[in-house]
Amino acid sequence: MKKIAAMLLVLLLCSDARADAFDYSPRSVIEESFYVVPHDKGDEFVKIYRMRLFPFWEEMRKMGIIKGRYRMFSQRLHTASPVWTYKTVVYFSNYESVDKWLKIRDGVYERLFPGEGGYRGARKKVDALHVGHKHWDEFIREIPLKQ
Repeated sequence: MKKIAAMLLVLLLCSDARADAFDYSPRSVIEESFYVVPHDKGDEFVKIYRMRLFPFWEEMRKMGIIKGRYRMFSQRLHTASPVWTYKTVVYFSNYESVDKWLKIRDGVYERLFPGEGGYRGARKKVDALHVGHKHWDEFIREIPLKQ
């Protein structure tokens, strides 16, 4: 019984790692989005993100627009600079995927949450919680260190 439990645990961990796997080719595009949210609005920000934007990004993953998991981070220790409270990270396979996402995002969001004004409507709820609506995106690429 212990062997079966151990095997199941190994399979679970391995399957999660594979679901997270991403082909870091030179064409890959990683978008990091940064948000500055007041401390007293943090829980509300995360709640709205979980309810209104995470399901959208899960749908984008199912459609093959993004690869791996959509992730959110917060700082453990706040530094003087750069100032951000939350960061989300999404992995696109290439710029064509980014272009496709831009074209279909309103329709997909409207299908998931009818009558809420599409993707921009959801963004307004999230943006209302930023300090001075402070938000920025950075498109980056990974440099493989193993040759």
